[in-house]
Amino acid sequence: MKKESKALYFSILINLIVAFLKVCGGLIYGSYTLIADGYYSICDFVTDIIALISAKVSKRRANKKYPFGFGKIEYVSGMLIGFLILLVGCFTIFNSFQVKYIIPNLNIIYVIIYVIFLKTLSSNYLYQIGKKNRSQILISSAKESFIDVVSSTMVLLIILLGQFVPVVDLIGSLLISILILWEGLKIINDNIFALVGIDKNDKEIKTTIETIVNENKNFLYSDSFLIKSGSYYQATIEIAVDNDLKVKDLIKYENKIKNKLKKTKYHIKFVDFNFILK
Repeated sequence: MKKESKALYFSILINLIVAFLKVCGGLIYGSYTLIADGYYSICDFVTDIIALISAKVSKRRANKKYPFGFGKIEYVSGMLIGFLILLVGCFTIFNSFQVKYIIPNLNIIYVIIYVIFLKTLSSNYLYQIGKKNRSQILISSAKESFIDVVSSTMVLLIILLGQFVPVVDLIGSLLISILILWEGLKIINDNIFALVGIDKNDKEIKTTIETIVNENKNFLYSDSFLIKSGSYYQATIEIAVDNDLKVKDLIKYENKIKNKLKKTKYHIKFVDFNFILK
C-alpha cells in the first residue's frame, strides 16, 4: 500500500507539472492542440487523486458484511475515471471550433520534448510498480500516461506541419479529442467486465494450490479455476480422491486445504471443490 500511494503521489506531481506546461505553452506560443492535450493531462491529475483515495479504501479488510472486501472500489473508480475522460473529450471537440488558429512559435517544441520525457518516466515507473504489486489502479494510470506520451508526440508533428498550414491545428485538436474519447470508452469497458468478475489463469497461484492439495496422499490435484473479484480470489479446485475415503475425512481435508489457501499472500477468500475418483 505504501508503494502504491508513493507511486500515485509521484504521478499526481508529474501530471500537475505537465498540465501546467501544456496549457501555458499552448497559450503563450499559440497552439490549441497543445492546450487540448493539456486538458487531458489535467484529467490525468484529477483521476490520480481519485485513484489514490480509492486505493486506500479498496485495501480495507474484508468483514462479514463485505466478505470480498472493498476491492471493487478500484473498478468503480476506474469507471468514474473513464466517464471523466469522456467529458474532457467532448469539451475539447466543442472548443476546437471556437478558437482562431495561428502559426505557433517553434519555441513550443522545447516544452513538448520535456513533457514527453516526464510522461515516459511516469508511465514506466507506474507500470513497474503496478505489475509488481498487482495493482489495477497503477496499471491503468500507467496506460493513461503512455497515451499522453503518444498524444504529445502527435502534437509535436502537428505543430511542425502547422508552420505551413495553420488549420492543421484544428485537425490536431480533433485528433487529440478522439484519442481522449477512445481511451475513456476503453477504460469504462475494461472496468465493467472487471466488476462482474475476471477469469484468471495465474500460473503462480495455481502452482501454489497444486502444492497444498498434493500434500495429502489421499488427494491428487487435477485442475483449478480462479475468479478475481476486487482484491480477492475465488478458487474452484478439481481433485481426484480415493474411492474408499470416508466423508468425515473428506470434510476434514477440505477445511485443512481451505485454511492453508486463505493464509497465502494471494487473498483467496472462497474455495469450492469438485471431486472425482482416482
